[in-house]
Amino acid sequence: MSYLEDIAEGVLALWLQPNELLNVAGKSEEFIQRIEQWKNNISRMILERTLESMGTSPDASIIKQYNWTSGRVMAQLIDILSGQKYVENVKQVFQKKAKYFLTVPKIRVYIDDLDRGWEASKEDIKNISALINALRDLCNEDRRIQFRIGLRTDAYFLVRTSDESTDRIESYIIPLSWTNHDILVVVATRISNFFEQSVDPVELARLPQPEVARLIHAIIDEKFSGSGHWDRAPIHTVLLSLTRKRPRDLIKLLSGAAREAYKNGHQKISSYDLESTFPTYSTERIQDLVNEFRSEMPNIERLLYNMKNTRREFEKGYRFFYSRDRLISKIRNIIQTQSLTFSNLRTVTPTSIAEFLYKIDFIIATGRKEDEKKEWIYFDQNRMLVSQFVDFGYAWEVHPAYRWALQPDHRGKILETIG
Repeated sequence: MSYLEDIAEGVLALWLQPNELLNVAGKSEEFIQRIEQWKNNISRMILERTLESMGTSPDASIIKQYNWTSGRVMAQLIDILSGQKYVENVKQVFQKKAKYFLTVPKIRVYIDDLDRGWEASKEDIKNISALINALRDLCNEDRRIQFRIGLRTDAYFLVRTSDESTDRIESYIIPLSWTNHDILVVVATRISNFFEQSVDPVELARLPQPEVARLIHAIIDEKFSGSGHWDRAPIHTVLLSLTRKRPRDLIKLLSGAAREAYKNGHQKISSYDLESTFPTYSTERIQDLVNEFRSEMPNIERLLYNMKNTRREFEKGYRFFYSRDRLISKIRNIIQTQSLTFSNLRTVTPTSIAEFLYKIDFIIATGRKEDEKKEWIYFDQNRMLVSQFVDFGYAWEVHPAYRWALQPDHRGKILETIG
């Protein structure tokens, strides 16, 4: 959205994808040299892509005389775009664009999906760290060039804790996180827009959840009818409990329930329609994790499905809940029977597996606030809760979104496991 806003305002914005950076990545074993390689190669890409957007072929004779040394990008662009040869060789529409750029000389470069294929290896960390240092140097050399990078929370955390120089960029980090309230506002706004009702999302966000939830009752029952803790609970409580702090989760959950309602001839989504989608939704969310983190742990699927309750655990009422000791004991049993490895050759221990499960939000920390309300804590809220040295006193539970997939033989009792 920031990129599109820049384009609409006339700012020269470039979008770089990982596959484009693959051929320009720093390769040197020396960290400082790798930074310089990144700087020169990124500078070349900026120059080439900018000239492409201005109607000039990057390999045209007009630019062959220029070198790609970093720190000279803006000066070279201004020289080229203000030159007589440029004006003679491009159409008027590009001349207008170049004139605006010369009036407001600023370039904003967006780099997304840097963690694609992320294995958390030392090489991955070193390469992203070198890139971040290179971009910081380029910005310092010319403030008219700006960069915005999208990086996964766990990937940034490893880079941040592995490279002491990243403390210089910490003040520029903007965490992108969603609260359940934010997610509910997004969905309520979409539903209201569908019914051509004018709502202000900013004003909506200031309202308490029950008031925001009234807007979604146009398409779904107000209360959930079912067994367990959720019986007669407000429907938004059920929906938000199954999301993983990701708006698309709630969209997918409602889309599946809407298809079920249509199949059953219902005008609105009923509790029955919603509950019927839980197993499929749960399986798809497990697959999300497998797809996202397989590059870091090749046999992640085997790990996740072995986190199901044993018959003994289910009968004793543990049902996806663990004290720290019980969690470590369960993982130790899995390690003894399954071959688990990290792609970066990190040592597999019960604690390292627990840290991994917490990092991918498969397990979440749980406790009680002072007002006795239940509290769920995710990795991006507190990264240090799983520690090899300290027990912070939290219990752990498998996120509700995954439970139907893990325990298909007890699907009718899964609602009873959610407290």
